[in-house]
Parts: sequence; structure tokens; C-alpha cells
Amino acid sequence: MRKLFFPLGLALLATLSAPAAPLLTPLTSFGGGDGWLAPGEGGYTFLTTGNNERGLAFGNGHVYLVNHNAGNNIRILDPLTGADLGALNNTGISGGTFGVNNIAVGSDGIIYAANLTVQATTTPYTVYKWATEASTPAVAFSGTPIAGGRVGDDLAAIGGGGSTLLVAGFNSSPSVTGNNGYAIINPTTATSSQISFSGTPPNAGDFRLGITFIDSSHVIGTAGSSLYRNTSFSGTSGTLINSPAIPDPAGATADRLLAYKIIGGKSLLAVQSIGDSHVSIYDASDPSAPVWLASGNNTSGTLTANGNGTGEMAWGDPVDNGDGTFTVALYGMSSNQGIQAFLVTVPEPGVGSLAALGIGMLVFLRKLRK
Repeated sequence: MRKLFFPLGLALLATLSAPAAPLLTPLTSFGGGDGWLAPGEGGYTFLTTGNNERGLAFGNGHVYLVNHNAGNNIRILDPLTGADLGALNNTGISGGTFGVNNIAVGSDGIIYAANLTVQATTTPYTVYKWATEASTPAVAFSGTPIAGGRVGDDLAAIGGGGSTLLVAGFNSSPSVTGNNGYAIINPTTATSSQISFSGTPPNAGDFRLGITFIDSSHVIGTAGSSLYRNTSFSGTSGTLINSPAIPDPAGATADRLLAYKIIGGKSLLAVQSIGDSHVSIYDASDPSAPVWLASGNNTSGTLTANGNGTGEMAWGDPVDNGDGTFTVALYGMSSNQGIQAFLVTVPEPGVGSLAALGIGMLVFLRKLRK
């Protein structure tokens, strides 16, 4: 035992003065020990390489996976292991290219899933909601956020109760006026606002693949370049603040999927590549100048290409470790490439990274298993 703990103790002491940057490590209990639930792993039929999965969210202590394989499936997954726990009721879901395509959860636990429509004028964009996991879905919104356009390739939520807002980006195809913006959906009033930008950029479809709220009046999005669009909105008017480069050391040419969260007072932006599926986190305290913090990739072998560039990322609920550090799970799904799960440990200023990681992992796992 001395041989085990002596070098470990030295390692901990050596990191006490290390920079207090968030750490990204595999959640090894997920997906059989490597933090990756690969397509078809263990014979699982709801995670494939056939472009059937495009939506992922976290809420109510569970991970939600949208799957189009033989129906409108929203699976409930164990956040620690990825085990399938059943499905949400899909009674009454119909219409659209896909009846459900993306998913988001409000801070109150209400679950929202939206369809994909290629011609919103003839086939409404529809958002369903589940008050609880045992509920039958109700229509929260059905309408035309953009006349004749495609909407439903991404979805994000902020707030809860009457302050809940959803955002969905417009696609560049078909080409219609105003598709360089996004839709803000109010599920309480069942209304939508088409956020329009004068001039370009943003360019057509710039918010179609990755989108997230910074707060209730700021949205960032990306569609296919090494930058994201940093915007604000008021009413139906959008303002392009700037277009920061994504400072990914591996190169950000395929970085698309986005998720933002404030954890332990730190503003963190998670970004996933739809190429090799790697995940990076950034300090987004100033969304105009993101700072790279860490990257990770739990996948192995040759991945099936994500030709549509789709998928979603989801932050779990932060756990206060009681020592100034916080630990949170981060989930990323690039279509056809499975689901990865990480632990992000946010140390308090001046605390060594390895020490914070060890403490954070222990407290996080204990609290999740209660």
C-alpha cells in the first residue's frame, strides 16, 4: 500500500500550485468502462450508424436520446452507465420529416422535443412537451417560424416555468428570406419569433447545426466553419456582436455542436467535432474571446462519418463538492459516432488540478448513487 500511495501523494502535492483550470476526464462507468457508448454496443438498437440519432439532452437526473429507428423514440438513459431505462410516451407524435429530431429540458424539468420540417409553410414546426417522464406529450408549439424554410436541426432551452425559452436555428436549404437567423419559441404562450439580421453575416444557415443560449437575450451558433456567431436579440431583431474563432488546438474546421453552462461561477462552453468526435471546453466568460481549457476523446477505431453534421451536447447537474470545487457530467453525441460521457471538475482558485479531480470524482459518484 505504501508503494501505491507514496507516489500518488507526491503527485497530489506537486499539483497544489497548478493553474485552477477545469479538468476533462472520461466518465469511465459510462459505456462499459471507457466513457463511450459506441453505436450498437452490447446489441443496443437505439444507437446506430444510420443517421437515426440527432438529439441528446440531460434533465431529471437522466440522459435523453432521440432515435428515429422504427418510430419516434425518446429513450431514457442512466447518466452513470448509459443503460436504457425505458422511453417517454410518444402518443400523438406525427408530422414532419422526422416526428422528433432534437430535445431540450427546461430548468424546471419539463422536457421538450421538436420535429424536423423541411417546408415549414406546409408542414408545421412542432414542439412537444412532457411535464414529467410519465406524462403523455402535449403540443407546446405548432406553427411557421420561417415561411417555407427548414427548421429543427438543433434545439436549446433556457429558464423554467413561464420564463422558459427555446431556440432553433434555420437551415440554408431551401433558400428563403431570413434563413440567416433563428427562431425563439415561447412554450408558455405557444408563440415564436423569427430573429432577423440585417445584412450578412450571419449567412444563410449559420445557426443550423450547433446552437446554445448564453442568457435569455444572447445566442451563439455555428454551422460549418472554425468560428461561431455571437449574437443578441430583442423582439424579432438580432444583432451580430462578433464572430470569434474557436481556438481549438486540434483545428476547429469540424467543430459544430455547442452547449453552454455556468459551473462554480465559471462560464464554460463545450464544443464537439463532427469529424473525429473530440470534445473541447472553453472559458466563455467573454463569449467574444473564448479561451481553450481542455480537450478529450473517448472514442476508438474508425468512426462512421457524420455526413449531416448533426448531434447534440448536454451538461449534467453540477455537484458542489463542499470544498470550493464543482463536478459535472458532460455528454456529447455526434450522429453515427455514439455518446461520450466526461467528468468536468472545476477547481477553486489555487487548488491543484489532480487533487480537485480526485475529490470531485469521489463526491460526484457518491451523490449520483444516492
